[in-house]
Amino acid sequence: MARVLLVDDDARHARVVGHLLDKSNHRVISAPTGELARKILDGGGIDIVLLDVNLPDIDGLSVVQQLRDAGDETPIIILTARDRAHEQALGLRLGGDDYVAKPFDPEVLLARIHAVLRRSATSKNGQTNGPRDNLLHISSAVIDLAARQVSQNGVAVRLAPLEYAVLEFLALNRGRAISKEVLMTQVWGTTHGSDRTLTEHISRLRRKLGDGVIITRTGFGYLIPADPEYSAGATR
Repeated sequence: MARVLLVDDDARHARVVGHLLDKSNHRVISAPTGELARKILDGGGIDIVLLDVNLPDIDGLSVVQQLRDAGDETPIIILTARDRAHEQALGLRLGGDDYVAKPFDPEVLLARIHAVLRRSATSKNGQTNGPRDNLLHISSAVIDLAARQVSQNGVAVRLAPLEYAVLEFLALNRGRAISKEVLMTQVWGTTHGSDRTLTEHISRLRRKLGDGVIITRTGFGYLIPADPEYSAGATR
């Protein structure tokens, strides 16, 4: 059971989504405005946020940015109209973990919620597959696998849980090109509808760590070079 904060001022839509989540044994807390959502999140105890873009007091994308700027890394799934690709892309760039286009299939929404929650819980709990060293050095960045923290040139780099998950999986497989399908399956638990989400997470990691850390191998996927000097001449 997850504690879900549903931020949506459409009362009918909120009831439908709330009923769907209740049937799946999730506890739902509703907020019709961005301001109320911020207050609820300040109190803690929320596992995931379903955030509609169109709110009466503030744009939902601004809420995402404010939360991330304040250091709140609660997973956020953005609810947006199907024909507003710019909102979807911007929401992911600002720090959203995934998006679901409206109108949505109930099973798809539940699957995306469960995938984000599963990956976020794994990141927080430090679960790993097999023995490994605590520190990984990639270019100018250092990944502390035990603390699940990243630093660059001695300065901490703040990553959302799913950003860290993408980076960690690539780092553990450095020197190998990892396909988008494999990355999406490992991080989100599904390949359905996550391509844009993965692209935006890679873009955010590049902005935070520099373009040379994660390389695009056209036709093969993404890789972190085993030899940092390789990145100087690789395709981005």
